[in-house]
Amino acid sequence: MRFMAWHVEYFKAVPTERGRSKIYEEAEQISTGSALLVFESFEKQDEQRADIVEKSAVAISEIARSVGANTIILNPFAHMFGELSSPEFAQSATASLAEELSKGFDVKKLAFGWFYEIELKAKGHRLARQSRIV
Repeated sequence: MRFMAWHVEYFKAVPTERGRSKIYEEAEQISTGSALLVFESFEKQDEQRADIVEKSAVAISEIARSVGANTIILNPFAHMFGELSSPEFAQSATASLAEELSKGFDVKKLAFGWFYEIELKAKGHRLARQSRIV
């Protein structure tokens, strides 16, 4: 699992059209103030790892706490990463990740299988942009 996290002052996402995936969720507009925006992608090798969701949640939680974010936005983002997992696995793992993170944070998730018009203001401190491979 790979992710890139941005600490944002505000975030707004409006669904514009369905992607090419056969798998999709119902999409709705998301809007929030200060948050940790996580562009996340599950990879083929993650399908064999029983601990991937738990370890990903720990890594994301650590960053959220370090920047003082109470809200986490999960954005399934397959556009810049290596060998992707199946769409079915990615959708399921993202849902499980959202559930795990919701134990300590307000979690918002962009719907799987959609393109969005996104508006955000990223913060400019030294921890505002981080990436990890889990």
